[in-house]
Amino acid sequence: MRFVRTGFVLSALLASLVGACGPQDGASSGDLPSRDVLLGEARAAATTGHKAFRVMTYNVRGPLDTGVLAWPNRKAAVIQRILANNADIVGVQEAQAPAGGPSIPADLIAGLTGTDKPYGVYNPGGGSPKLIFFKKSRFEMAPEVGHGNESLVNPYAPGAPCFSHAEGKKIAWVGLRDLTSGQVYFVANTHFAYAAACSLGRLKEAAQMAAFLATKPAGLPVIAMGDFNADAQSTSTPGESTLEDLEAGAKLFRTARFDGTTGEDDATFNNAWDGTPSTNYARLDYIFHNGGALTSSAPAIDRTESGGNTPSDHFAVLATLRPALFSAGSTFSPTPGGTSPATQVFFADVTGDGCADRISWNATLGEGETWVAISRCDGSFVAAVKNEGAFSAVSTTRFSFADVTGDGCADKVLWRPTLGDGEVRIYPAKCDGTFGDRVSVFQAASQSESTRLSFADVTGDGCADLLRWNPKERAGAFETFVAKCAGAPAFGAAVQSTVGANTSEGTRVYFADVDGDGKADRILWNPDQDGGRTRVYRSTGAGVFAFAFAHEAGTSGVDTTRLYFADVDGDGKADKVFWRPNFRQGRMQIYPGTGTNFAGSPVMDNTGYSGSENTTFAFADIDGRGGADKVYWNPNSYDGDTKVFRALAQ
Repeated sequence: MRFVRTGFVLSALLASLVGACGPQDGASSGDLPSRDVLLGEARAAATTGHKAFRVMTYNVRGPLDTGVLAWPNRKAAVIQRILANNADIVGVQEAQAPAGGPSIPADLIAGLTGTDKPYGVYNPGGGSPKLIFFKKSRFEMAPEVGHGNESLVNPYAPGAPCFSHAEGKKIAWVGLRDLTSGQVYFVANTHFAYAAACSLGRLKEAAQMAAFLATKPAGLPVIAMGDFNADAQSTSTPGESTLEDLEAGAKLFRTARFDGTTGEDDATFNNAWDGTPSTNYARLDYIFHNGGALTSSAPAIDRTESGGNTPSDHFAVLATLRPALFSAGSTFSPTPGGTSPATQVFFADVTGDGCADRISWNATLGEGETWVAISRCDGSFVAAVKNEGAFSAVSTTRFSFADVTGDGCADKVLWRPTLGDGEVRIYPAKCDGTFGDRVSVFQAASQSESTRLSFADVTGDGCADLLRWNPKERAGAFETFVAKCAGAPAFGAAVQSTVGANTSEGTRVYFADVDGDGKADRILWNPDQDGGRTRVYRSTGAGVFAFAFAHEAGTSGVDTTRLYFADVDGDGKADKVFWRPNFRQGRMQIYPGTGTNFAGSPVMDNTGYSGSENTTFAFADIDGRGGADKVYWNPNSYDGDTKVFRALAQ
C-alpha cells in the first residue's frame, strides 16, 4: 500500500527565539483579582500562541565532595555553563544549602540574578530547592497562577535502605508569562528518588506528579523537567516505567527520544565524573511538555568540560519549545476499501478549489474503479463517488494525479509497462471530481518494470511535467518531458539530465520545491549511498538540474525508513519528514527547510504517531490554508478511515 503525493504545495519553518523587556513587579494579594478571573485573562491573552524558547534542566550536584570536586571549586564553571547555554528557562536540582556548608542556591542566585544579570528566579526554599530561573527579558512570574513546592510521597519506612533516597523530594512549580506573546506556562521542576533499587519510590512519585500536573495547571501549557533517575533503556533500570507512567498520566511528551540501549551519546549522567569510568550509561534528565499547540526541537546535551572534567556529575540537557506543526486533533473520513492493505490512497486537487481531494483505488474491489472524495476544505471529505472510466483490475497498474494542463485541476494518469505499448494514458480532469476521455502520450512510453514516472512542475509554469527514470537505462540519467500547457495533455521531447544520475534500484526519487522558487527540485535518497544522506538537485528550469546540497542530518542507512517532502508550515519551501515505525517510538522528525538546506535538528511531531509497519502517511494541503496537512491511514485501525491532522501553517 502507498500514498502518492502530487498536486500540493511544499515548505518549512523554524521559529526564531525572540526577546522583549520588562522584569516582574511585585504586588500584594489584596491588589489582585481572583485567581479564576486572572487565569481566564491569561488564557485570553495567549491567543497569539507560542513563540519558541529554550529550556534547560541541570542537576548541579550537591555539596557532597571535597578537593577539586568541592562546590566552591565548581560553582564558577556551573554558572558559566548556564550563562553560556543562554536558555530562557532553567531548572536546577540538588541546589542544597547544608548548615555550616557552602550555599549552592545563594551562589547560583548571586551569579545569575540581579540588575546586571540576565535571570530572575523562583526559589521555593527547602533543604534542596528546585530553583527555576527565567530570562527577565523574556519571562515574568504570573501571580494569577502563583507558585508552590509540592511534597512527593516517600513509600519507604524509616530505616529502609531507600528511605533517605526518597525523602524530601518535591515538585517546585511556578507560572511564567512570555512577554513576547502573553502566553502563560505552568513550569515544574523535580528530582525523583535515586538508586536502581528504589524504583518503587520513583513509580509512586511519577503517579503523584502525573495526577498533580493533570489538574493543578488549570488548562495551561505545561513544561516539566528534572532528574528522574530512571531510564528504561539503561542497564541500571531496564524496563522501569517511571517515564512512561508520567507521560501517560499527565499527557506529556518528551523533548528527546532515542532507540535501543542507552549509549555514551545518549547518557545525561557523567559516569566517569568521580574518576572511575564505567560503561553503564544512563539518561536520567528530561524535559517534558504537554501537547496541543506546543512541541519541541533542537534537543541537546551539554558535555562541556572545565579543567578536564564536567562541572557536575550530570550534563545539562536542553531543548527548544516551539509551536507545533500539526493540530493535535484529527478528522476521520470513511475510505472505500480502507480496511484492505491492497488499497492505495492519493491526494490531489481534482476540483481546482485549492483543497486536495482524496482518491482511492483497489484493483481487487469491483472492477478496479477509482473513488473520488471531494475535500470539504476543513480536513474532511464528502462521501466518495465512483469513477466509471479509467479503471484497472491489475494490481501492477500505477496511478498518479497531477495537473498537467495548467487549469488548476489534477488530471488522472494511468500507466502499466504491459499496457499497450507502454504509453502514458492521461484522463483530463473535468474539475468536478470526474475525468474526461483518454489522451495517450507516447514520448515517455516504457515497457520496463524498472521505469519510474513522476509528475511535478519543474519549470514553474503551473503545469506538471513528466519525469522518467530507469536505473537500468541511459546510465541512470533522468529525463524530463516538459508539459506544453496548451489546454490538453501534451509534452515536449525528452531533456536528459546526467547530474545525479543513479543506477541503483534502491534509490528513491522525490520532487518538491526545496528552495521556494516555484520549481520542483529533485531529491534522491538511497540507504546504501553517501552515508544515507538526502541529496537535493535544484531545478534550473526546462528540465535541467544542478546539485544543491546533501543534508548532513536526518541520515538513514535503514531501508524501512520513509521520507516525505512537503511544505507543512506554508512558507513555500519543502520540509523533510523522517519516519520509521521503530524509530523514536514512532514519532515523526521534521527538518524544516531553509531554502538552501534542511535544518540540522528536527522538530518532534507528537500527532498521529505510529509504531506499525502497516501505517502509511501522506502530506497534502487538504484544507486550503497553505500548509501540507498530514494524513494517517492504517487498514487495521479506525475501520480503515483516513485521519487528517491539519497543518498549523505559520
